[in-house]
Amino acid sequence: MKARKSKDIQRALQKQGFESFSEKDHHQLHYLVVDGKKQAVFTYVGKAPLSPELMDTISGQLKLTEEKTAESFFSGRLNPEKYVGMLKEKEIIG
Repeated sequence: MKARKSKDIQRALQKQGFESFSEKDHHQLHYLVVDGKKQAVFTYVGKAPLSPELMDTISGQLKLTEEKTAESFFSGRLNPEKYVGMLKEKEIIG
């Protein structure tokens, strides 16, 4: 997976329904929120650009198992309803 800027990742997360919570000075915790409830899907994002290795880690935390789906998610082309539907289908969220 290609490297990306932190602000681009945060923008993609926000578009998909993630909310950020400041935990530390340099990192923000992002939780998926569906129907007003925090879900068990989350990731930390710092301020520095993210290497391909970190992008793979974040993809795993977001339960994006296919690289094509992950690329669609991070580029903003994945429909938020489709993402939530995928998580429900895999029984990751209720």
